[in-house]
Amino acid sequence: MVEARAIAADPAWSEHEGEEWADALTTAMKLGGVEHFFFVSGSEISFFQEAVARAEAKGWPAPRLLTVTHEGAALNAALGSAMVREQPAATAVHVDVGTFNYGAGIHTAWRAAHPVLITAGAGPRAYPGSMRGARTNSVQWVQEPRDQGEIVRQYTKLDHRLDHTDNPGLIVSRLLQVAMSEPKGPVYMSVPQEAAMFPLPGKTRFPTAAELGTARPAWPDPADAKRVAQWLIEADNPLCILGQSGRNSASVEPLVRLAELLALPMTDSDRTMTLNFPTTHPLSGTGPSPANADVVVVIETPVPYMPPNVPRPGAKIVWTDPDPAQSRYKTMEFRADLWLPVAAGPFAAAVLQQAEAMLSKADMGRIADRRERLAQRKRELTQQAEDAALSVASRNPVSPRWAGYQIGRMLPEQAIVLDDTLSSTAAFRPYHGRSLPGSYFKSGGSAGGWGAGAAFGAKVAAPDRDVVLVTGDGYFMFGSPLAALWAAGRHGAPFLTVVFVNKSYSTGTSGLDAAYPGGYAASAGYEGGLFDPPPDFAKLAEAANGYGESVADPAQIAPALERGLAAARDGFPAVVAVQLPTLPEELHRLGGTR
Repeated sequence: MVEARAIAADPAWSEHEGEEWADALTTAMKLGGVEHFFFVSGSEISFFQEAVARAEAKGWPAPRLLTVTHEGAALNAALGSAMVREQPAATAVHVDVGTFNYGAGIHTAWRAAHPVLITAGAGPRAYPGSMRGARTNSVQWVQEPRDQGEIVRQYTKLDHRLDHTDNPGLIVSRLLQVAMSEPKGPVYMSVPQEAAMFPLPGKTRFPTAAELGTARPAWPDPADAKRVAQWLIEADNPLCILGQSGRNSASVEPLVRLAELLALPMTDSDRTMTLNFPTTHPLSGTGPSPANADVVVVIETPVPYMPPNVPRPGAKIVWTDPDPAQSRYKTMEFRADLWLPVAAGPFAAAVLQQAEAMLSKADMGRIADRRERLAQRKRELTQQAEDAALSVASRNPVSPRWAGYQIGRMLPEQAIVLDDTLSSTAAFRPYHGRSLPGSYFKSGGSAGGWGAGAAFGAKVAAPDRDVVLVTGDGYFMFGSPLAALWAAGRHGAPFLTVVFVNKSYSTGTSGLDAAYPGGYAASAGYEGGLFDPPPDFAKLAEAANGYGESVADPAQIAPALERGLAAARDGFPAVVAVQLPTLPEELHRLGGTR
């Protein structure tokens, strides 16, 4: 008991006012860096609404509560806020059923390592009339699962059911501490109504997340950094493969400095989810294939290459990641000579420091030759991409490549681009031209439907920047876009969505062809893979009080995009639906077989 009293009186703990436990919960969120609290109404979570409104009235700290009309959109919005701000965001939904309705966003939060506090009410258990917040409705017996946290346990770093013995502010601070410590990731808290309505004695004491502290990024062993620098200096064909490092935008600058010093080509992996390195830089995408590299540096990407395009025997492989063993993945078969448990920024800075002290004149001459060779290669690739787009400029139906090219020409330098394409990724990626840290994002997971909610959250987090979502029609429909578009209009966070309408699931068309070439399902018309005619996505935007336009003429794509961006800037969530051929039609046009 003496120790417990000593902890409770810790002078490092902060003192905060409140009337109920819910006040401590929302105060701890705000003091822990949560600015945006995406809320979906539920019968037992009204305490959150009251706590935020009470805080606003009394001048207490609390995050901004934003109404969202679907749980999946709410969680994806929290991911969008977290990825842009690089700080935590929070959600609240209704008991276990609301938790289930978070859906595939839980997977995305986990795989993309987003620091989100995912919360849900917990159906009250207290006997009717025995205390404030006790059961008052027959449905509340139905709302009690055996273990609510078990629903998301595989996809969170930590989960907790708030208990009457807890310090509510401490619990939130601790969850945020865990979420923000590398490797970052989502945490989950279920909140019984009775606990949230417990009275506070006027003032409560708990440590904020900052007072608990988060772990500082690790710095590599100088001997390891020196070894990596030596390998890179001596390499003839080095290659760096990037994936998720740009989620910490401060990592971009030291990577650029290291790349420029040693003329290191930087290549994004297929699982890239952020702007890791400026795509317009001469060293971006100009390197050898993994099979032809003599030194390969894998930086924060779980799957850098696939057989047969793997490093040859004898090639030096360095793998750097806050969790280089990829403990969130059960099966990993990649090898490396050095496994370094450090993030991209400290890694690049440490290797740069060692390399600067080691370079000889002969080294700098060889590196200068490689630098010019790679710059020439970049010029060639840029021209090839331009020529490929212009060659299909007048094609009708519209070529996906022409659509991607026109989007790239329309995008302002400061715009935040969310890429939720799949079959059209290759038609858009060469043209988006992102150079600024924090200006490009993909979901980081394998679940469709992230984009609309994430774009709303991104715009909430960056109200002064254009936010543009580029998505396939299948993924767009997966993400409850009506809820996201409505929320964007309601909360003054409009964004532009460009939908590639190919009326196809790649899994059920080109994927089917790959699995069963010339098979019965393809010959019968791809039932299960096509949705032709498609929904009218422009009218969906109008239904959400936004701006919608459908375009099929290749000459009208650029004007339509400009009108859509202008509408978003005027405060209206906008959708421009670009009509493309189906995937089987596109494959046939390109000379493939069905």
